Amino acid sequence: MRFWYEQDAPEGAGTGYVDLADVPVAPGTRAYLCGPLPFMRAVREQLIGKGVAPADIHYEVFGPDLWLAK
Repeated sequence: MRFWYEQDAPEGAGTGYVDLADVPVAPGTRAYLCGPLPFMRAVREQLIGKGVAPADIHYEVFGPDLWLAK
């Protein structure tokens, strides 16, 4: 498990945007994402690029209720 913080990350965690370039992703990985849509889109794209099947990427939106705008 790895953690990223926008700023002031504790030792051992990443700072800034999630960058999976140096993170090994094992075959058969299932990913669970929670956060705002731009974040999840970026991480999903990186995971797919590392061979994770789209069906194995699960998510929950964290942010404003987009249904209220309609």
